[in-house]
Amino acid sequence: MMACRIPHDVPGLLAGLAPSPETHALAMPRDARGEIDNVLLESHRLPGMRMLRIYVPAEQFRGQHPLPVLLVNDGHKVFEPANHASVPAWQQTGTLQLHRVMDGLLCKGEVRPAVVVAIATHSGSRADQYVPLRTNLGDVQFGGLGDAYLDLLEHEVLPAVQRRLGNVRLAEGAANRVLVGSSIGALSALYGVLSRPQVWGGAIALSPSAWVGDGFLLRHVQANGQVEGRIAADIGDAERAPIREHCRQLFEVLAARGGHRVLATEVGGMHNEDSWRARLPRLLQHVLGTVV
Repeated sequence: MMACRIPHDVPGLLAGLAPSPETHALAMPRDARGEIDNVLLESHRLPGMRMLRIYVPAEQFRGQHPLPVLLVNDGHKVFEPANHASVPAWQQTGTLQLHRVMDGLLCKGEVRPAVVVAIATHSGSRADQYVPLRTNLGDVQFGGLGDAYLDLLEHEVLPAVQRRLGNVRLAEGAANRVLVGSSIGALSALYGVLSRPQVWGGAIALSPSAWVGDGFLLRHVQANGQVEGRIAADIGDAERAPIREHCRQLFEVLAARGGHRVLATEVGGMHNEDSWRARLPRLLQHVLGTVV
Protein backbone atom coordinates (compact mmCIF):
# COMPACT_ATOMS: atom_id res chain seq x y z
CA MET A 1 0.00 0.00 0.00
CA MET A 2 2.94 2.35 -0.57
CA ALA A 3 0.92 4.54 -2.92
CA CYS A 4 -1.73 5.34 -0.30
CA ARG A 5 -1.82 8.56 1.68
CA ILE A 6 -2.51 6.68 4.91
CA PRO A 7 -0.97 3.39 6.07
CA HIS A 8 -3.29 0.38 6.07
CA ASP A 9 -3.45 -3.27 5.05
CA VAL A 10 -5.87 -5.04 2.74
CA PRO A 11 -7.59 -8.14 4.21
CA GLY A 12 -7.16 -11.29 2.16
CA LEU A 13 -10.84 -11.35 1.21
CA LEU A 14 -10.63 -7.92 -0.42
CA ALA A 15 -7.21 -8.53 -1.95
CA GLY A 16 -8.76 -11.20 -4.15
CA LEU A 17 -11.33 -8.82 -5.66
CA ALA A 18 -10.89 -6.77 -8.82
CA PRO A 19 -9.18 -3.51 -7.84
CA SER A 20 -11.47 -0.49 -7.70
CA PRO A 21 -11.72 2.64 -5.51
CA GLU A 22 -14.89 1.40 -3.80
CA THR A 23 -13.38 -1.92 -2.76
CA HIS A 24 -10.17 -0.15 -1.73
CA ALA A 25 -12.27 2.07 0.54
CA LEU A 26 -13.50 -0.96 2.47
CA ALA A 27 -9.91 -1.65 3.61
CA MET A 28 -9.37 1.89 4.89
CA PRO A 29 -9.54 2.64 8.63
CA ARG A 30 -13.01 3.81 9.59
CA ASP A 31 -11.76 7.20 10.76
CA ALA A 32 -10.30 7.77 7.29
CA ARG A 33 -13.63 7.31 5.53
CA GLY A 34 -15.96 10.18 4.85
CA GLU A 35 -19.26 10.63 6.65
CA ILE A 36 -22.78 11.04 5.28
CA ASP A 37 -25.34 13.34 6.88
CA ASN A 38 -29.02 13.61 5.98
CA VAL A 39 -30.95 16.86 5.59
CA LEU A 40 -34.66 17.16 4.85
CA LEU A 41 -35.25 20.25 2.71
CA GLU A 42 -38.66 21.83 2.26
CA SER A 43 -38.49 23.29 -1.21
CA HIS A 44 -40.40 26.38 -2.31
CA ARG A 45 -39.45 26.64 -6.00
CA LEU A 46 -40.59 23.08 -6.60
CA PRO A 47 -42.89 22.50 -3.60
CA GLY A 48 -42.41 19.42 -1.50
CA MET A 49 -39.95 17.76 0.84
CA ARG A 50 -36.63 16.62 -0.59
CA MET A 51 -33.94 14.53 1.09
CA LEU A 52 -30.33 15.69 0.76
CA ARG A 53 -27.58 13.24 1.68
CA ILE A 54 -24.26 15.01 2.18
CA TYR A 55 -20.89 13.25 2.03
CA VAL A 56 -17.92 15.05 3.60
CA PRO A 57 -14.40 13.57 3.27
CA ALA A 58 -12.51 12.59 6.40
CA GLU A 59 -10.69 15.55 7.92
CA GLN A 60 -7.25 14.16 7.14
CA PHE A 61 -8.00 14.35 3.40
CA ARG A 62 -9.57 17.81 3.28
CA GLY A 63 -6.37 19.81 3.16
CA GLN A 64 -6.20 23.54 3.81
CA HIS A 65 -8.44 24.76 1.03
CA PRO A 66 -12.23 25.17 0.85
CA LEU A 67 -13.95 22.18 -0.74
CA PRO A 68 -15.72 22.11 -4.10
CA VAL A 69 -19.26 20.75 -4.17
CA LEU A 70 -20.70 18.02 -6.38
CA LEU A 71 -24.49 18.05 -6.66
CA VAL A 72 -25.70 14.64 -7.86
CA ASN A 73 -29.11 13.93 -9.40
CA ASP A 74 -31.14 10.80 -8.63
CA GLY A 75 -29.96 10.88 -5.04
CA HIS A 76 -31.54 7.54 -4.14
CA LYS A 77 -28.85 5.73 -6.17
CA VAL A 78 -25.78 7.78 -5.24
CA PHE A 79 -24.96 5.88 -2.06
CA GLU A 80 -26.33 2.54 -0.80
CA PRO A 81 -30.03 2.27 0.04
CA ALA A 82 -31.02 0.67 3.33
CA ASN A 83 -32.15 -2.60 1.71
CA HIS A 84 -28.51 -3.48 1.02
CA ALA A 85 -27.94 -4.12 4.73
CA SER A 86 -28.06 -7.91 4.31
CA VAL A 87 -25.61 -7.93 1.37
CA PRO A 88 -21.83 -7.90 2.03
CA ALA A 89 -20.41 -4.48 1.18
CA TRP A 90 -18.09 -5.87 -1.49
CA GLN A 91 -21.03 -7.50 -3.30
CA GLN A 92 -23.37 -4.53 -3.36
CA THR A 93 -24.64 -3.47 -6.75
CA GLY A 94 -27.17 -1.12 -8.28
CA THR A 95 -25.85 2.17 -6.89
CA LEU A 96 -22.95 4.50 -7.64
CA GLN A 97 -21.40 4.01 -4.16
CA LEU A 98 -19.97 7.47 -4.69
CA HIS A 99 -18.85 7.90 -1.08
CA ARG A 100 -16.67 4.79 -1.38
CA VAL A 101 -15.41 5.80 -4.81
CA MET A 102 -14.37 9.16 -3.35
CA ASP A 103 -12.76 7.57 -0.28
CA GLY A 104 -10.70 5.19 -2.40
CA LEU A 105 -9.58 7.90 -4.81
CA LEU A 106 -8.68 10.25 -1.95
CA CYS A 107 -6.60 7.57 -0.27
CA LYS A 108 -4.60 7.14 -3.49
CA GLY A 109 -4.33 10.89 -4.02
CA GLU A 110 -6.08 10.51 -7.38
CA VAL A 111 -8.73 13.21 -6.96
CA ARG A 112 -9.19 16.46 -5.06
CA PRO A 113 -11.42 16.27 -1.98
CA ALA A 114 -14.99 17.46 -2.45
CA VAL A 115 -18.35 17.50 -0.71
CA VAL A 116 -20.91 15.31 -2.48
CA VAL A 117 -24.62 16.10 -2.19
CA ALA A 118 -27.10 13.44 -3.32
CA ILE A 119 -30.38 15.13 -4.18
CA ALA A 120 -33.51 13.04 -3.97
CA THR A 121 -35.96 13.24 -6.84
CA HIS A 122 -39.73 13.00 -6.91
CA SER A 123 -40.25 9.90 -9.04
CA GLY A 124 -43.53 11.07 -10.54
CA SER A 125 -42.01 14.33 -11.83
CA ARG A 126 -38.39 13.28 -12.39
CA ALA A 127 -38.38 13.76 -16.15
CA ASP A 128 -40.29 17.04 -15.82
CA GLN A 129 -37.67 18.46 -13.44
CA TYR A 130 -34.59 17.33 -15.33
CA VAL A 131 -35.69 18.57 -18.79
CA PRO A 132 -36.12 22.31 -19.45
CA LEU A 133 -38.49 22.11 -22.44
CA ARG A 134 -41.82 20.39 -22.86
CA THR A 135 -41.32 17.44 -25.20
CA ASN A 136 -42.69 14.02 -26.14
CA LEU A 137 -41.63 10.39 -26.09
CA GLY A 138 -44.29 8.66 -28.11
CA ASP A 139 -47.61 9.61 -26.53
CA VAL A 140 -46.02 10.69 -23.25
CA GLN A 141 -45.32 14.36 -22.58
CA PHE A 142 -42.65 15.41 -20.09
CA GLY A 143 -40.23 18.20 -19.22
CA GLY A 144 -40.63 21.91 -18.72
CA LEU A 145 -39.31 22.36 -15.16
CA GLY A 146 -35.58 22.04 -15.82
CA ASP A 147 -34.82 25.70 -15.18
CA ALA A 148 -36.87 25.74 -11.99
CA TYR A 149 -34.88 22.72 -10.81
CA LEU A 150 -31.58 24.52 -11.46
CA ASP A 151 -32.96 27.50 -9.51
CA LEU A 152 -33.70 25.14 -6.63
CA LEU A 153 -30.15 23.79 -6.65
CA GLU A 154 -28.60 27.25 -6.64
CA HIS A 155 -30.90 29.10 -4.28
CA GLU A 156 -32.12 26.40 -1.90
CA VAL A 157 -29.88 23.32 -1.95
CA LEU A 158 -26.49 25.07 -1.84
CA PRO A 159 -27.48 27.36 1.09
CA ALA A 160 -28.99 24.40 2.96
CA VAL A 161 -25.77 22.42 2.57
CA GLN A 162 -23.66 25.33 3.81
CA ARG A 163 -25.89 25.80 6.85
CA ARG A 164 -25.74 22.11 7.69
CA LEU A 165 -21.97 21.77 7.36
CA GLY A 166 -21.18 24.69 9.62
CA ASN A 167 -17.40 24.84 9.96
CA VAL A 168 -16.64 22.90 6.76
CA ARG A 169 -15.63 25.58 4.28
CA LEU A 170 -17.15 25.33 0.80
CA ALA A 171 -15.28 26.88 -2.10
CA GLU A 172 -17.05 29.76 -3.80
CA GLY A 173 -17.50 30.46 -7.48
CA ALA A 174 -18.74 28.46 -10.45
CA ALA A 175 -15.44 26.63 -10.95
CA ASN A 176 -16.04 24.80 -7.66
CA ARG A 177 -19.64 23.75 -8.35
CA VAL A 178 -20.14 20.55 -10.35
CA LEU A 179 -23.39 18.97 -11.51
CA VAL A 180 -23.46 15.17 -11.80
CA GLY A 181 -26.03 12.89 -13.36
CA SER A 182 -26.75 9.75 -15.32
CA SER A 183 -29.23 9.20 -18.15
CA ILE A 184 -31.83 11.97 -18.10
CA GLY A 185 -30.19 13.32 -14.92
CA ALA A 186 -27.02 13.71 -16.99
CA LEU A 187 -28.97 15.80 -19.48
CA SER A 188 -29.88 18.14 -16.62
CA ALA A 189 -26.24 18.35 -15.51
CA LEU A 190 -25.05 19.25 -19.01
CA TYR A 191 -27.84 21.76 -19.51
CA GLY A 192 -26.93 23.43 -16.22
CA VAL A 193 -23.26 23.99 -17.05
CA LEU A 194 -24.05 25.04 -20.62
CA SER A 195 -26.89 27.43 -19.83
CA ARG A 196 -25.56 28.90 -16.56
CA PRO A 197 -21.76 28.91 -16.71
CA GLN A 198 -21.68 31.75 -14.20
CA VAL A 199 -23.20 29.37 -11.61
CA TRP A 200 -22.01 25.86 -12.56
CA GLY A 201 -18.44 25.37 -13.70
CA GLY A 202 -18.39 21.61 -14.22
CA ALA A 203 -20.54 18.67 -15.23
CA ILE A 204 -20.17 14.90 -15.12
CA ALA A 205 -22.63 13.22 -17.47
CA LEU A 206 -22.92 9.42 -17.62
CA SER A 207 -24.93 8.16 -20.60
CA PRO A 208 -26.72 11.49 -21.12
CA SER A 209 -30.12 11.35 -22.80
CA ALA A 210 -28.97 13.48 -25.73
CA TRP A 211 -31.97 12.20 -27.76
CA VAL A 212 -34.44 14.26 -25.71
CA GLY A 213 -36.26 16.83 -27.81
CA ASP A 214 -34.69 15.33 -30.93
CA GLY A 215 -31.31 16.63 -29.81
CA PHE A 216 -32.33 19.98 -28.27
CA LEU A 217 -29.11 20.11 -26.23
CA LEU A 218 -27.01 19.79 -29.38
CA ARG A 219 -28.92 22.70 -30.91
CA HIS A 220 -28.38 24.69 -27.72
CA VAL A 221 -24.61 24.19 -27.93
CA GLN A 222 -24.56 25.03 -31.63
CA ALA A 223 -26.48 28.25 -31.04
CA ASN A 224 -24.11 29.50 -28.34
CA GLY A 225 -20.40 30.24 -28.29
CA GLN A 226 -17.56 28.55 -26.48
CA VAL A 227 -18.12 25.92 -23.81
CA GLU A 228 -16.70 27.49 -20.66
CA GLY A 229 -17.06 24.77 -18.03
CA ARG A 230 -15.17 21.54 -17.51
CA ILE A 231 -17.24 18.66 -18.83
CA ALA A 232 -16.68 14.92 -18.53
CA ALA A 233 -19.19 12.76 -20.36
CA ASP A 234 -19.37 9.28 -21.81
CA ILE A 235 -21.73 6.77 -23.40
CA GLY A 236 -21.44 2.98 -23.24
CA ASP A 237 -20.74 1.03 -26.41
CA ALA A 238 -23.39 -1.53 -25.45
CA GLU A 239 -26.19 1.03 -25.51
CA ARG A 240 -28.63 1.36 -28.39
CA ALA A 241 -27.19 2.71 -31.64
CA PRO A 242 -29.58 5.72 -31.98
CA ILE A 243 -28.76 6.83 -28.43
CA ARG A 244 -25.03 6.53 -29.10
CA GLU A 245 -25.38 8.52 -32.30
CA HIS A 246 -27.11 11.40 -30.52
CA CYS A 247 -24.29 11.39 -27.97
CA ARG A 248 -21.61 11.20 -30.64
CA GLN A 249 -22.93 14.32 -32.35
CA LEU A 250 -23.25 16.19 -29.07
CA PHE A 251 -19.79 15.12 -27.88
CA GLU A 252 -18.16 16.28 -31.12
CA VAL A 253 -19.61 19.78 -30.81
CA LEU A 254 -18.80 19.99 -27.08
CA ALA A 255 -15.17 19.06 -27.77
CA ALA A 256 -14.93 21.55 -30.63
CA ARG A 257 -16.33 24.36 -28.47
CA GLY A 258 -14.60 23.43 -25.22
CA GLY A 259 -11.18 22.09 -26.23
CA HIS A 260 -9.18 20.56 -23.38
CA ARG A 261 -11.95 21.42 -20.93
CA VAL A 262 -14.13 18.70 -22.44
CA LEU A 263 -13.65 14.94 -22.12
CA ALA A 264 -16.49 13.26 -24.00
CA THR A 265 -16.13 9.80 -25.52
CA GLU A 266 -17.74 6.43 -26.16
CA VAL A 267 -16.40 3.81 -23.76
CA GLY A 268 -17.00 0.20 -22.91
CA GLY A 269 -20.14 0.01 -20.82
CA MET A 270 -23.90 -0.29 -20.39
CA HIS A 271 -26.78 1.82 -19.12
CA ASN A 272 -26.77 0.95 -15.42
CA GLU A 273 -25.28 2.06 -12.11
CA ASP A 274 -22.65 -0.67 -11.92
CA SER A 275 -21.23 0.35 -15.29
CA TRP A 276 -21.44 4.04 -14.41
CA ARG A 277 -19.65 3.45 -11.11
CA ALA A 278 -16.70 1.83 -12.89
CA ARG A 279 -16.48 4.81 -15.25
CA LEU A 280 -16.74 7.52 -12.60
CA PRO A 281 -13.07 7.78 -11.47
CA ARG A 282 -11.84 8.95 -14.88
CA LEU A 283 -14.59 11.56 -15.11
CA LEU A 284 -14.07 12.77 -11.54
CA GLN A 285 -10.35 13.20 -12.18
CA HIS A 286 -11.01 15.29 -15.28
CA VAL A 287 -13.45 17.66 -13.59
CA LEU A 288 -11.95 17.85 -10.09
CA GLY A 289 -8.28 17.33 -10.88
CA THR A 290 -5.88 15.35 -8.73
CA VAL A 291 -4.27 16.09 -5.39
CA VAL A 292 -1.30 18.45 -5.76
